[in-house]
Amino acid sequence: MLLALDIGNSAAKGGLFDGPDLTHVFTVSTDANGIDASDPDAWADTLHSHLHDTSLRRIGLASVVPTATEAITDALRRISDAPIVQVRPTMPLPFTLAYETPDTLGTDRLAAAAAGWVRHGTIASSPQSVVVVDAGTAVTCEVVHRDGIYLGGVIGAGPALVRQALTNGTAQLPDVPLALPNEPVGRSTQSALQSGIMWGLVDSVHGMIDRLAGTLPDSPHVVLTGGWGSLLSDHLDRVDHNAPHLVLEGVRILVTEKLD
Repeated sequence: MLLALDIGNSAAKGGLFDGPDLTHVFTVSTDANGIDASDPDAWADTLHSHLHDTSLRRIGLASVVPTATEAITDALRRISDAPIVQVRPTMPLPFTLAYETPDTLGTDRLAAAAAGWVRHGTIASSPQSVVVVDAGTAVTCEVVHRDGIYLGGVIGAGPALVRQALTNGTAQLPDVPLALPNEPVGRSTQSALQSGIMWGLVDSVHGMIDRLAGTLPDSPHVVLTGGWGSLLSDHLDRVDHNAPHLVLEGVRILVTEKLD
């Protein structure tokens, strides 16, 4: 089995692959209500509880949290002898990297772009450009040209960060549940905030997809992923796939498949 890990700012997601098949997925919260992401002992206990006695042949890791990367690598070495491969922009990739600062490119973004391109950009008789939208703590968009060139993308704030900024940056605006109101016109302060945050998410992603598509020579294949992917897929008409585990699939592709 291969263990793929996606370590983000508020949660860590893991997936067990039997060949190309994803057989088990788990999520570990690393925010204020979760484990201490810098504690190797906590990681070892948590990972062991999810993996049990699974025999691992390889571990792939994409992380945007350096302290968690060190801790989880330590923990993994305690519970498995499998080689650990960290996703990096210097490894073999399925596309040409045209990003001007590859050393600053988040490995979760790289994995999402790789999976989007391999699974959706190259499967037809002629390659098709791909736009991958990962909507979670941050909302990122990755753009791969049909010629097999990763061009770059967009990084914006997700709903939780927008809510945090509104709550902390104002004197009277309250914290509100992140739920999409039925109507865009808020008839209370709570529903007005929810509309601004959640319908703002939908409309900003809609507009960004159109703007990015306008830079490409063809109509791109649009793939959603991340915690808000399902909500967005229900309200956007220019979406081809919602793939909740796309980053994990990208980690698997990058650490196991033979790439040109």
